[in-house]
Amino acid sequence: MEKTTVGALQREMMSAHYHRANEAARRGIPVVYVTAMFPVEIVKAFEPNCVAVYPENHAVHLVVKGLAEELAETAINRESLDRMGCSYELANTGYLLERLDRGVDPGESVGVPSLPPPDILLACDNQCEVVAEWYQNLSTMFGGKPFRVINTGNRYDGAVDSLRIEYVRKQIVDVIGLLEEVTGSVLDRDRLLEVAGESNRVVGLWKEYLGFGRLKPSPITVFDGFYHMALIVSERGTKEAVKYYEKLVAETRDAVLRGEAAVTPEEHRLLWDNLATWFNFGELKRYMSGKGIAVTGSTYLDIWKKELDDSSYENLLTSMAEAYCVMYTNLTIEQRIHLWKEMVLDYDADGILFHDNRSCHSFSRMQGQIARALKDEFGEGFKAILFEGDMGLAERFHKHRFETAIETFFQGK
Repeated sequence: MEKTTVGALQREMMSAHYHRANEAARRGIPVVYVTAMFPVEIVKAFEPNCVAVYPENHAVHLVVKGLAEELAETAINRESLDRMGCSYELANTGYLLERLDRGVDPGESVGVPSLPPPDILLACDNQCEVVAEWYQNLSTMFGGKPFRVINTGNRYDGAVDSLRIEYVRKQIVDVIGLLEEVTGSVLDRDRLLEVAGESNRVVGLWKEYLGFGRLKPSPITVFDGFYHMALIVSERGTKEAVKYYEKLVAETRDAVLRGEAAVTPEEHRLLWDNLATWFNFGELKRYMSGKGIAVTGSTYLDIWKKELDDSSYENLLTSMAEAYCVMYTNLTIEQRIHLWKEMVLDYDADGILFHDNRSCHSFSRMQGQIARALKDEFGEGFKAILFEGDMGLAERFHKHRFETAIETFFQGK
């Protein structure tokens, strides 16, 4: 029997992810929409009495297949959404409107998995406040579906103290109550601890995989990480995800033993700030490799590196509140600068690609100031490269400007 590649395994698992959601919808089992940085372990502990699915992940499928612009126009024209708003929200809303109004799946002809409508919407505003608006709009669009937004505290000093943790913890308990009410089942606390344990194993493997980027030469780039991150989001907390990342780590370790490098020759090392430009990240991977530039680490990929305390139910809820209340997107500028200084040293990087993401202002916040602080720290020769782009809408990315910026910093390469 032919050995299953990691890429093939990911496709199988993502297909199963959407199949479960669609099968649940067919059988009348609640479909739960969750945002990328929501404590999904809670929802997974209730399965199979409900099924979690990620509209952000699904939006990436729409982007890769070239459907985002057209669906965004549908959302803008029909729901009066902001044209310069989040491209995930625009694509997702346009997709659901097409399904709701015309009874057709706009992604079916190009192989995008089907996303069923939501029965419950659960968001966490640690990533941004747009998700609250997005999910509230969807709740209204589908007739008042129940939704909750875990507010992580509008703290601008970056402190994670006992009051903030307890504030978030109470909201997690409220979400558990909502899931019990909607599913008609009581949370199995032992099951939640088991899910948290599997989540920790996945996170540990993900950290090990990303750690390969610190090697010189590096066997991976962030573009590989962008490809493999889907399951750390959607399948975190499952045994299947553990098997996937065990396989990925083993294959990468073997590549290191064989002396393989992602970029040959590796002449420069950069880091990446912000989300991927999903519509062209494969093209950028090839372009950067052709310049001898290895992009080896990313603040975006590092988001899913937080472990939970699964020693007891009470400890778990507290650690969950602490872990999810702070993400890169709600750090202060001082915290961001400190984090970047550590990353530059850890990865022995020559500079940073700052993706000024037109869709994600919370991630793009203060990039110019951060770049200046890093130049002050590491010298004027440090390459702080800012470029405008977007995670979903190709029209917001200017290829010529990007390549001109790279050529300016790496002349003759």
